[in-house]
Amino acid sequence: MHYSLRIILAFLLFGLILFQTIVLPLPEGFKAVITHFGKPDRIASEAGPSIKWPWPIDDCYLFDCRKKLYNTKFTQTLTKDKKSIILLTYIIWQIEDPLKFLQSVGTSKNAEDKIDGMVSNAKNNVLGDYDLNNLVSTDPSSLKIDEIENKILLAVKQNASDNFGVKIEKLGIKRLAYPEQNIEAIFKQMRAERDQYASKYRAEGRMQAAIIISNTKVEVSKINAEAQKKSAEIKGEADREAAEIYANAHKKGRDFYKFTKSLEAIEKMSDKNSVFILRTDQAPFNALYGTNNE
Repeated sequence: MHYSLRIILAFLLFGLILFQTIVLPLPEGFKAVITHFGKPDRIASEAGPSIKWPWPIDDCYLFDCRKKLYNTKFTQTLTKDKKSIILLTYIIWQIEDPLKFLQSVGTSKNAEDKIDGMVSNAKNNVLGDYDLNNLVSTDPSSLKIDEIENKILLAVKQNASDNFGVKIEKLGIKRLAYPEQNIEAIFKQMRAERDQYASKYRAEGRMQAAIIISNTKVEVSKINAEAQKKSAEIKGEADREAAEIYANAHKKGRDFYKFTKSLEAIEKMSDKNSVFILRTDQAPFNALYGTNNE
């Protein structure tokens, strides 16, 4: 009884070991290169169990083919205008061809080292065609960061795929730094750009102010002209009405008008020390005695 149990347990253990050697459980996002007597035989890419011969007949190399983020090393390079800058770039990559990857680099660490070198060379070549203000500027029209990133990506993408079986999905500039000796020059350039914008805005402000003042003067002149015109019309109408009133009054009270005018004349001609010897029947003194000779 004990002997039979031992045999069963031995067979179960052997079966478990055999199962583990012939069945490859492939996780989601992984691919495997299966070799037969040391030569590449096939690539397992579907998630789930795959059947293979046990080692040493078949061997298996498992690769994580999901997307990975890699930050390249800081690299110093020169721009077209001979400014030294230090760039840190990031790369999103994944294994596209597991067999080529296995034969060329073998591990993710080796692949990232290869990619780092390619990106460093590409940065030197691409940035040699651009000035510093294409990377750092207060003028949005001068910035060409997206264009620079795309050119670096194109310079390494096909090479990485052809030589290492690696697909580079995206490349971007993560950080930009400057050697200490260049910082003052950069700040000077930024101040000059800001001064240029300030001068432009001040000039536009002065022009707008001049336009507003000119328009205001025109409006004031129009208002004054209208006011003077209206004033002249009112005065003319008032003079006309006054003349009509005087005429009507003269017609209605001609004698009274002459009487009042005579009194006004006497008042102007005389004072307390004046002595006049005049006929009372002559104007204007005839008004005092009720005579009115024409």
